[in-house]
Amino acid sequence: MNKDTQKGILLGIFLTVAAVLIANSALICYRTYIKKEINHETKAKTIMEIMDNEYVGDIDKDEMFEGIYTGMVALSTDRYSRYISAEDYKSYKINTEGNYVGIGVKTTIDPEDYSIYIYSVYENSPAADSGLMTGDKVIKVNDVPVSYENYDEAIDMIRGEAGSSVKLSIKRGDNVYDKTVLRKDVNVPTVGGAMIDSDIGYIEIDGFEGVTYDQYTEAYSKLKSQGMKSLVIDLRNNPGGLLDSVSKIADAIIPEGVITYTEDKEGNREYVYSKEGEADIPIAVIVNENSASAAELLTAAIKDSHKGTVVGKTTYGKGVVQTTFPLTDGSAVKLTTSKYYTPGGVCIDGEGVKPDVEVDNDGYVHRTLTSSTAEYDIENDAQLKKAVEILRG
Repeated sequence: MNKDTQKGILLGIFLTVAAVLIANSALICYRTYIKKEINHETKAKTIMEIMDNEYVGDIDKDEMFEGIYTGMVALSTDRYSRYISAEDYKSYKINTEGNYVGIGVKTTIDPEDYSIYIYSVYENSPAADSGLMTGDKVIKVNDVPVSYENYDEAIDMIRGEAGSSVKLSIKRGDNVYDKTVLRKDVNVPTVGGAMIDSDIGYIEIDGFEGVTYDQYTEAYSKLKSQGMKSLVIDLRNNPGGLLDSVSKIADAIIPEGVITYTEDKEGNREYVYSKEGEADIPIAVIVNENSASAAELLTAAIKDSHKGTVVGKTTYGKGVVQTTFPLTDGSAVKLTTSKYYTPGGVCIDGEGVKPDVEVDNDGYVHRTLTSSTAEYDIENDAQLKKAVEILRG
């Protein structure tokens, strides 16, 4: 091999290596300065190091990571998905199961003086047995002053083990007095029933929780025994709940067929069917713009199967299903994992279910269900009045 050939080979190798280096440098430059591709883990560590080295105060690492977890889910997914802290997950499970150990009240913050007040007392609850009333203000729990500033802590103190007691300082009007209330298992009323007249029944469903199907069955049977020949189902302001719960109720109402089906990100479908047998009476369903998710599923199933007439306003339009994934530290992640479809094959997400008969209800205030006996005001409730007219017709 002569010297010219050797020089040519060496030059070719040099040029090849140089080309590779230039290409890699260009790729790095593209990623760093043009595409701005970053290593998120490295960036997070860098920020933590800067905070540790430069921040003048103390850093609460637990709070910092809770914020990171919250942001991971909230800022990268839809509005229904979220991270649930261990503390919040306890309350979340109570809300979805429909029972808990406590005294049987619903509380909120008074916007005028920021005190904690009771806005509903459950029927046959320890609170009701102790004489607590709607409008009572809770100013101390076990001698600890409470207000909006420690509201969550106050709720945790009111709850506890079955058989134990909690001392509440109550303000009613200008009087302040102490009440010692025994904690016990409390079933949250999600279904209420009543007879509107001699043959029209009324069932209100506030949400679809673990106890809802049994409560619905009990209310339906009671009204049938009282002579019910037709039924109004009120789903207004019902935010939804458990798919299993609403599917059982739909199965009891509509004829054999599809209740709904879900479709995941891979296109896999899962069908939910109703068995043979159906409610043997005419039905009217009342909905409004706050009827969502499982409430819309039941409405669509009744409408598509021609089992009843839907009255009111177009529903909220939440046609997606969430799955909750518990984590080992007691927290959880709730993610949207599929969309659900009506028996007619329509995904109502963002669309809602349109009523057969549209009726406005301006000025009517829909009360929160507090017992198994529903309350109604047919004279001032235009939607209920129309539903009853349809059934009578």
